[in-house]
Amino acid sequence: MTTQNNEANPWHRRAVKPLLYLVLMFTLVLALDWYRNQQVPERLPEHQQLIDLLGQEHNLQSLSQQGPVLVYFWATWCPICQLTSPIINNFNDKYPVVSIALRSGNNQKLQQYIAAKGYEFPVVNDQDGHLTAQWQVGATPTIAVVENGQIVSVTSGVTTSWGLHARLWFYQYFN
Repeated sequence: MTTQNNEANPWHRRAVKPLLYLVLMFTLVLALDWYRNQQVPERLPEHQQLIDLLGQEHNLQSLSQQGPVLVYFWATWCPICQLTSPIINNFNDKYPVVSIALRSGNNQKLQQYIAAKGYEFPVVNDQDGHLTAQWQVGATPTIAVVENGQIVSVTSGVTTSWGLHARLWFYQYFN
């Protein structure tokens, strides 16, 4: 009987440690998101017209009535955005995405960049940072989830596809 306990004990120790790390990481991510959510306004900025590079207007208030919308703040000069943008591009097929490119050059330069990367999400050019300031975004990339005209979640920095899926699923069914 003691031999069996000794064999189970190392497995138990090896399983508990990674589990504790996952719980710690999950708790840290939730705490950071909670802190960032305190800095961003709850409601959308009023009378905000988001016109993308193709001249199409995106009304977040009406788009978000149909389900969650991703608002993606990014920049061409941001190294982390180069990792996050392809993830956001994949979400464009499943959820409405409106991206806001912060201080990334003129429209022509931005269109060339988007074409070279193969991004298909709509891009609003925020050359002077005015839109980003209205949203009180302090870091790129920042991803906001908007539902029913309210900003329900905000995260900044590196994110994963599964983490974003979990946020969207949660706010679609539990908000």
